[in-house]
Amino acid sequence: MTRSQGQGLMLLLLAVLLWSTVEVVIRDIHHLIGPILLAWIRFALGTVLLLLLLPFELKRKKLRLNRQIIMMASWLCMLGIVICAITLQYALKYAGAGVVATVYGTSPLMVFILSWLLLSEPLTKARFMGVLLGFIGIVVLSSSQPSETFSFIGLGLILLNIFCFATFTVLIKKWAGPYAGLPITALCFLFGSVYMAPMALWEGDWAALEQWQSLFWPVLYLGIGCTGLAYLFYFMGIERVDATQGISVILLKPPLATALAAVVLNEPITLNLVGALVLILSGLLLVYRENISYRNRVVPRAT
Repeated sequence: MTRSQGQGLMLLLLAVLLWSTVEVVIRDIHHLIGPILLAWIRFALGTVLLLLLLPFELKRKKLRLNRQIIMMASWLCMLGIVICAITLQYALKYAGAGVVATVYGTSPLMVFILSWLLLSEPLTKARFMGVLLGFIGIVVLSSSQPSETFSFIGLGLILLNIFCFATFTVLIKKWAGPYAGLPITALCFLFGSVYMAPMALWEGDWAALEQWQSLFWPVLYLGIGCTGLAYLFYFMGIERVDATQGISVILLKPPLATALAAVVLNEPITLNLVGALVLILSGLLLVYRENISYRNRVVPRAT
């Protein structure tokens, strides 16, 4: 592993650690603030942070913003920011943090499928089995009985979320080139925040302003830490490693977030949830090990 790859994996790990707390924090405060308003505030705060860092990153990469990359961000943000942000909020309204985090763990498998289709990454037996195990896990989870922490609406929304985010990830890898990482992320955040502003006004959750003392620190943490810094670390990491290999670090997110949901929110850990978690993690592990094996076969070792 090169130094750059090691740095990339470390950045991805930091992003995953921050993201592992997202579901728990949102689920804890979702009754105090409207889903769209919270999504907008999160990304507006993240935008401020990333725009402050953008000039330094452009200078480091010796880049200048051009019309092409701005136009690309203006529509990519609809997929990776607006739809993803809003569907996550509503998924957590209708399903528990543990369920949402477990299903979100299939993101790497979705990225692999799209990388195979769009980036021509090879389809091997191990990768196919990994994807199959992951989706069997979703089927097991979908057999759960409706409850306060599980519903088919919540499951459907988080599946839509991971499809959009995986597509967003692969398209950035395919088209953004040297602008991948902070530049394209900052622009997508900016456009996404602009697009969500009228949606938040339309939602009209002014009662949330009365709860500002209870919401201030959780929302600030979600906006700066889990949104601004986490996305920054994620795309800086993806820039340094292979898309399918790098996103496999998300292997850690489902168990971390599920454990936090049980400890902090007292959410039940059901047999269906455990079974789905084991199947999804097994699928991710198969894909991850195959990525290492494939890289060793196609990249000759130094002698």
